[in-house]
Amino acid sequence: MGEDRQVRNLNALLEVAKALGGEMQLDNLLPVIIQKTTEVMDADRSSLFIYDSENNELWSKVAEGLDAKEIRFPVGIGIAGDVAKTLKTSNIQDAYKDERFNPDFDKKTNYRTKSVLCMPMLNNEGELVGVVQVLNKKDGGAFDDQDENLLEALSVQAAVAIQRAQLLEAFVEKQRIQESLKLAADIQMGMLPKEFPAFPDREDFDLFASIIPAKEVGGDFYDFFLIDEDHLCFVIGDVSGKGVPAALFMAVTKTHVAASTIPGVEPSDILFRANNELCKENDQGMFCTIFYGILNTKTGEVHYSNGGHNPPYIVREDGTNEQVEGTMGIALGVMDEMDFGVNTLTLKKGESMYLYTDGVNEAMDIGGNEYSYERLEEFLTSTAGQQTTDIVGGSLSDIESFVGNAEQSDDITVLMVKYTG
Repeated sequence: MGEDRQVRNLNALLEVAKALGGEMQLDNLLPVIIQKTTEVMDADRSSLFIYDSENNELWSKVAEGLDAKEIRFPVGIGIAGDVAKTLKTSNIQDAYKDERFNPDFDKKTNYRTKSVLCMPMLNNEGELVGVVQVLNKKDGGAFDDQDENLLEALSVQAAVAIQRAQLLEAFVEKQRIQESLKLAADIQMGMLPKEFPAFPDREDFDLFASIIPAKEVGGDFYDFFLIDEDHLCFVIGDVSGKGVPAALFMAVTKTHVAASTIPGVEPSDILFRANNELCKENDQGMFCTIFYGILNTKTGEVHYSNGGHNPPYIVREDGTNEQVEGTMGIALGVMDEMDFGVNTLTLKKGESMYLYTDGVNEAMDIGGNEYSYERLEEFLTSTAGQQTTDIVGGSLSDIESFVGNAEQSDDITVLMVKYTG
C-alpha cells in the first residue's frame, strides 16, 4: 500500500470515528455509516444490514438509492445472508457470476452491479452485529486486499457505534416502560379511597383498608361508600393478570360495580348487572374475583355475594374467627347472564369482617413457602381487643415479616369493616 493511500485511509477512518461518535440514535446513525462507507471505499453504493438475533434475520432501513423503508430477510438468503451465516467475507468481481446474487434490484433501477465486497460486522466477543456491503468501485476495478482491510477497520468502528446505540435505545425504552408503569400505578392507587377515618361522624361502624402494591402494576382494589343513611357498601376485588391491562380492567370493574349499586337491590343482582356490562367490553378475556357486601348499620345485618373471591373472615372481639360461608357465583367478566347467590349474616356489636386478596395467603418467603390461611387465622386470633387500624396494619406487617427478602409478586390488599352498633 502506498504511503499516500495509507495516510488517506487513516484520515478517513478518523473522520468516520468522529462522525460515528457524534450520533447516539440508531435511526440517525445508520445513514451516517452508509454515507461514510461509500466515501471511504470509493464505491458507488453501500448497504448496511442489522442482525436480529431473536428472529435470525437481517434488516435494513437504509440503502442508497432506495426509500427509507424496512427490508427483512432470513440469514442465509443472498450474498449478505450467506455472509451473516458463514461469518466470512465475500469479495466478488462479477456479481452476475455468483449464484447467490439477486438481480431484481438492478432490473428495477436500471443499475448494473459489478463488484461486491460484503463483510460481517462483529463485536469484541465475535458475535454478529450486522453485515456491510459495498458495490462497484468507482475506478471500475475489483475490490482488493487493501479495500478489505479498510472495510474491516471501518466495520469494527461501526459495530461498536451500532451496539452503543442499541443499548441506549433499550435503556431509554426500559425507562419509558418503567415510567408508564409507575404512572399507571399512581393512577390506580389514586382511584382507591385512602383518607381515614372515612366517615368521622359515624359511630355505628368503623373501617380501614390498605394495600401494598407489587412492583408491577396489578389489579387489586377495594371500595366503600354509603348507599343511604343506613346501608354501607364495601367491596374488594382482584383482577387477573398484571400490568397496565389489569389496572385498566380494575378501573372499569370498580366503575361498573359502583354504577350498578342501587338502594334496595341485593348484592347478587348488582353483580349480575356489573358482570353483564364487563362481558360486553372484554375482548382480552380478563376477569375479576370480587366480594360485595352491604352492611345495615342499624342492625349489623350483612347481605353479601361472592364472585369467586377468597372468603372473608368474621373476627370477634376476643380474636376468634371463622371464614364466611360462600355463595353461588364466578368471577366477573367470564360469562354473561350468570347468576350470583346471596347470603346473610349478622355482626354483633364489636365484630368485624376481614376481607383480603390472594396476595395475602399466597405471599411467599424466600423458600417458596406460602403465608397460608392457617398463618392468617393465627394472626387474627392474636388481635383480641385491637382496633381495625391496628389489625390491618399488623396483618400487613406480619406478612412482610414472613416474606422477608423475597420479591413480592402480587398486590397485598386488606379491608376491614367493624360493626360498633
